[in-house]
Amino acid sequence: MSVRIRLKRIGKKHRPIYHIVVADSRAPRDGKFIEKLGTYNPHMNPPYTVLKMQKSVSWLIKGAQPTDTVRSIFSKNGVLFKKHLLKGVKKGVFSHEVANHKFDLWLKKEKTDSK
Repeated sequence: MSVRIRLKRIGKKHRPIYHIVVADSRAPRDGKFIEKLGTYNPHMNPPYTVLKMQKSVSWLIKGAQPTDTVRSIFSKNGVLFKKHLLKGVKKGVFSHEVANHKFDLWLKKEKTDSK
């Protein structure tokens, strides 16, 4: 079974809001899913995103493949960077504390860049 992390469309006509979900790749777009990871509203400026960071990272580590749009959302919110750091911890390149420190520095930098 191939698992994908993708968007599930909800909302009114011409005003979609999306749930970021983990689903079997054979399931329809708005059909059955395994777990909800967050929401994405593209109509706000900047787009409003709420994510469960740990759940998202754990699904990526398990091998779930994100779609291109979800990959972009994850990249902007630091999920892919967090996964990259945890891979380094697993390989023994640095400790968990160093990984958390690097991620906190990245978050601070992103907040200052967005202002």
